[in-house]
Amino acid sequence: MPTSQPAENNTPATTVLASALAIACALPASAHAQEQYAALDSILVVGQRQPDANPNANENAPYKIEKSADDKFTEPLRDTPKSITAIPKEVIEDQGATTLREVVRNQPGVTLGTGEGGNAFGDRIFIRGFEARNDVYIDGMRDPGVTSREIFAVEQIEIVKGPSSSFGGRGTTGGSLSLQSKRPAFNDFVIAEGSVGTENMYRATLDVNRKLTDTLAVRVNGLYHSSDTPGRDYVEQERYGATASALWTPVEGLELKGDYYHFRLDGVPDYGHPFDVDTQQPFKVDRDNFYGAVGRDFLKNGADIGTVIISYRPMDALKLRSMTRYGKTFNDYIVSVPRAPTRIGSDPANWTVSTGAPQRNANNKYLANITDATFRFATGGIGHTLVAGLEYADEQVTARRFAFPATVEDASGNIIATPGGFVRNLVNPDPVLGYKIPALLDTTPPIVTNVETFSTYLLDTIKITPQIEALLGIRYDDYAIELTQAAGTTRAGQPVSARRLVNNTDFLNYQASLIYKPVEAASVYVSYSTSSNPTGEQLDGSGASYDGIAPQTQNLEPERNTSWELGAKYELAGGDLLLTAAAFRITKENAREQVAPNVYDTVGELRAQGLEFGVNGNITPRLSVFGGYTWLDAKVRKATNPANEGGRFPNVSQHSFSLLATYKITDRFTLGGQAYYQDEIFGGTSVSGTAHVPGYWRFDAVARYHVTDHAELRLNVLNLTDKVYYDAIYRSGTPFAYIAPGRSANLSLALHF
Repeated sequence: MPTSQPAENNTPATTVLASALAIACALPASAHAQEQYAALDSILVVGQRQPDANPNANENAPYKIEKSADDKFTEPLRDTPKSITAIPKEVIEDQGATTLREVVRNQPGVTLGTGEGGNAFGDRIFIRGFEARNDVYIDGMRDPGVTSREIFAVEQIEIVKGPSSSFGGRGTTGGSLSLQSKRPAFNDFVIAEGSVGTENMYRATLDVNRKLTDTLAVRVNGLYHSSDTPGRDYVEQERYGATASALWTPVEGLELKGDYYHFRLDGVPDYGHPFDVDTQQPFKVDRDNFYGAVGRDFLKNGADIGTVIISYRPMDALKLRSMTRYGKTFNDYIVSVPRAPTRIGSDPANWTVSTGAPQRNANNKYLANITDATFRFATGGIGHTLVAGLEYADEQVTARRFAFPATVEDASGNIIATPGGFVRNLVNPDPVLGYKIPALLDTTPPIVTNVETFSTYLLDTIKITPQIEALLGIRYDDYAIELTQAAGTTRAGQPVSARRLVNNTDFLNYQASLIYKPVEAASVYVSYSTSSNPTGEQLDGSGASYDGIAPQTQNLEPERNTSWELGAKYELAGGDLLLTAAAFRITKENAREQVAPNVYDTVGELRAQGLEFGVNGNITPRLSVFGGYTWLDAKVRKATNPANEGGRFPNVSQHSFSLLATYKITDRFTLGGQAYYQDEIFGGTSVSGTAHVPGYWRFDAVARYHVTDHAELRLNVLNLTDKVYYDAIYRSGTPFAYIAPGRSANLSLALHF
């Protein structure tokens, strides 16, 4: 098991090949083998399907999702001509993840980014090399606002890869991510789970479903979580939330669903470690070194979201659906940034680190509706599944600034000046101020950004013959963004000029795919898709370089992206195991870039191409697997500065691999583990620099034991080797790096009634 950092060209190809061969050897190689597994399945006592089972998952293999929860994807995932990674809650539990960020950290082809001065601290992700922080959806509807998301009420998470504007609208250049909510069912169950762990980890969740009448069911989920961060001093979080949902079927064919989601997070943010400009890697300081300001730094965010869905099926061939949502989210924080150290002499023990105070006080509110119809019909013997819809969204972001008082009084009555930044010793930082600095609202007029979008789309799955299918899609978006700020003065008395920035545009996007099914269990496809990135689409961004609306970009046309993907999907083990493979190329031919001081134009060209392999489900009735491998070659093809041409994308891992495997040793005892590899990641703005975080291997373990038919113990041990690694890097030449958690162990008891 290697412990040293891999060199740039030292890829995990050998390990990946070995893992693939091991899986292949374990797979049924013939019809006779499949019959053996079927026979084995018939005599094993593996327990009944859980009452809270995911309705989209395979009944015998919960790691395998059969169908997307998004109504726009009408076919099974096996026959959907896109790379879609569907992560069920069972996988999330076995990985020991409790937040979206922790789930994403385990996915090949997806990398994490930092929250910075120009974009929000929160769930910043990259898919196939492209920014996706504003391409997060809940139940197929965009969830605006960069914040921190929990998964206590999530049934599954779907990562749709490749340009997907035909399905999701603006953005989605490298793909999109959707959290699918737990929904009421017409049965009764109660699941109470409590967890305790290292680093003062305490977590409790409750999931209650009740069938009140033959036509009415309700479901309630609750959460409380409190923990420190493993391997980090002073970094902690407290989270709590609740959801309430109802399903009413007053007459046959009519469903009324309603839900409300409430979540709050309160904690201490962490920007990690400073960089060594000599090695262009993070300084080798103690893992637990914290360079923040205890007594000033804070992180608070949350959400209140209400959704109503009306579905009506007047006949088997027609389904009508209308989903309306109103929501509010907020993200407030002040955080210290460990800047490049000031060198005092030759002894690092005397060097110092200056910190600033990046901050955000942003409130998002939005009203959105999706109304569509799914119609199954035939023309001349050719089958069609047509989804036709309209979408409307009105989003508003109000951003203000915090200010600090000039002085505060400590516990002894001493008057202390309160600068925006502090100085820490590099080797032995002392972040505890010993006094509190309140965050005051500045008097600067807020910046208000409004986005209004009208969209219409058509998606048609055409079954030409039993072996040949096609998927055709088209979507039109009318997009209008306006940023305004009134004139005024800051708390310090500085004048602020009024400003108004506007961009109105529209765009068409397409999806065209051809699918060939040599046998029922397999599909081979080729797909062409497009997406568009209008000016200002990253609503949390401040300025042109963060893809927010700016004077230099407000008149630019949207960026256009095209993608080709060739893929194959094959079911084995009696349909309980799905293997996937895809080769893809994404091209952005009119990338926005700075061509002169304060001047931007759409003249760049970017390309991301690669290979992706996935496996999920049961190899045997006792052996479950979930994982994949991605090779990504993402480079600048054309730039104003010729020196940037051929450069790698920042925030991209060229090689990434994960494999979770669990084995049911007895009917009551399951043991498993996960291996994850990520190649080195370079920082930079539009092209990678030399600053980077090294690649790493990480190993986790999980064990489950059914004490009784109604009680289960689960032990998760994360980062078994206590590996020191970094999972995100700031983009500047003298950056900081997010340090990942150290080893932790959590024991959970779940009671099922």
